[in-house]
Amino acid sequence: MYVWWLAYILVLMDSIWEIIGAVMPPFLLMIVGGFSRKKNWIPNQQSASLSRFIVCVLYPCFILHQVLSAENAVQPLEAWATPLFGFGTILVGFGIARMVAHFLKLSTEQSRAFSFCSGIFNYGFFAIPVASLLFGDELVVKIILFNLGVEIAIWTVGILVLTSSKFQVSKLFNPPALSVFLALGLQALDGTKIIPQPLWELVAMIGQCSIPLGLMVIGAAFYDLLKGYRVGDGIKIELGAVLSRNLLIPAVFVSYAAYGWMPASMGYLREVLVVQAAMPAGVFALLVVNSYGQRSDVGLRAILATMLACLITLPWWVYFGLTYIVGR
Repeated sequence: MYVWWLAYILVLMDSIWEIIGAVMPPFLLMIVGGFSRKKNWIPNQQSASLSRFIVCVLYPCFILHQVLSAENAVQPLEAWATPLFGFGTILVGFGIARMVAHFLKLSTEQSRAFSFCSGIFNYGFFAIPVASLLFGDELVVKIILFNLGVEIAIWTVGILVLTSSKFQVSKLFNPPALSVFLALGLQALDGTKIIPQPLWELVAMIGQCSIPLGLMVIGAAFYDLLKGYRVGDGIKIELGAVLSRNLLIPAVFVSYAAYGWMPASMGYLREVLVVQAAMPAGVFALLVVNSYGQRSDVGLRAILATMLACLITLPWWVYFGLTYIVGR
């Protein structure tokens, strides 16, 4: 009996270490970014400019290249149903985070920033390399479509959660979202034959820079967050964020991946949900909180707590999803 349990534990730990090895490169890139920020190789005053450059130039090229170079074209059902699932996951995230905020008896201002930051997962620059490492590049296109719905949810429902009034339709027409629509349109027209070869190679080269540079800029921002971290009224913000983002929300995502309805032709959504379930809160959410004049200190504490906790929870959620849901 004891031998059986020992063998099981050894196999389990071997699988966990394999997953940790697979997801380590994004963490290492963030460490490089944080170290570069400490040495002032990425100056603080340049971080915002770099972020805009990534979002407006590099990431759209990455989206165009991934969608147009995929072996299987995006089908009409996938084009609208996958973003719809992404939209729904953010609503679930906001709902659970709001309930936890109510349970913690946070003030209205605290609850807004807490719910917004804890409800949003790191759906892009962190999730995409993890998905690619675990499932291959074909899933990256599905993540991109999924993230379109996430973006729409953040800039509609999310802004209402954060401010109750200051929603701006113009925020929906951001470069990543527009690049998804452009890529789908070009794909329908067999875009790889329309785009001149030198231009296509340029798009590919620029796109390849987006994820590594994006992760390093996130690491630099994370270093700044750590420097500005201050514990306020105990650690209930941190505990609540971990409870929401690292435990309850992943449990709902993974449960739906296992038992929820999805179109028969879209089984890849299980893999997408497993990856996104394991993600910590997104650093970018703090920029939105700041821009709308909300409680950035609350958002900072929530994001940091989930980022640190994901070092432990991420491999276990991925292992559980791969073993019992995806069937790998």
